[in-house]
Formats: sequence, structure tokens, C-alpha cells
Amino acid sequence: MGCSGRRTMLFRLIYHSRNLLRRSSGSSELLKIVRSAERNNLALALTGALLFDKHHFVQVLEGDRSKVTSLFIRISQDPRHEALSIIEAKDVTERVFPNWSMALIERPSDAPLDLAALSGDQLLDFLRNQLAGSSGSIAVAVPVW
Repeated sequence: MGCSGRRTMLFRLIYHSRNLLRRSSGSSELLKIVRSAERNNLALALTGALLFDKHHFVQVLEGDRSKVTSLFIRISQDPRHEALSIIEAKDVTERVFPNWSMALIERPSDAPLDLAALSGDQLLDFLRNQLAGSSGSIAVAVPVW
């Protein structure tokens, strides 16, 4: 079978981190993250979702392994968050967020959900439910903290 008959393997990385955005600048910094993600993810053919509240980030990145890995290395050096923990990193056959360069989801901080304790599959299910009925390159809900 030639290259044209092979299905391209994708890579998915899910991580959790502690949000260091200050309330006073959180909305403007989040907007910078959104604009940067839209530009970079479209150029790199990456898809995914970013879930945040005033304490945490959880991000799913999907695409070519080397591109996802390079982006994660850059993300891990970003001073707007700390204590990064990889929840899942694996090869997959299809994207969970094929229509999203980045879906941005704000989670109310009083919602009873321990993001750090969820498995990769549980987080993906949660994010899919949050995005049900939506599609596009970016879903933006800029917080008013």
C-alpha cells in the first residue's frame, strides 16, 4: 500500500496547569492566548480545546506528534501558568475536536469538578458535552473576574 492509502497517525496531549493570570489582567491575557492559539494552531493544523477557570487550565492538543510536542514545550515555558502535569499523551486515529483550532471553555470556579483528578477520557467527555451543538475555529468566553 502506498503512502496515499495510509491513514496518518495523530497524537493527542492533555495537560493540567495552575492558572497564574491575575484578575486585573486576566481578560486581556486570555484574549492574547486565544489570538495566539488561533493563529498558531491553524498554521500547524492542530486542533483542541482549552478549559479554564480562575485557578486552572486544562488543554487538549491534537495533530502531528512533532508539532504537538513542540507547541507543548513552548506552552510549558509560558509564565501565565505553572505546575504543568501531563494527563495523557498518546497516538490516536482521529481527532476529538476536528472543527476547532481551539475551543475555549470557561468553567465556573464554583462548579464541583476536580479537573486534576479526572482521567483523559473523562476530560474529553466533559469538554465534548460543553461544546455540544457548537462548531467553529474558536469559542470565546472572556471572563469577567
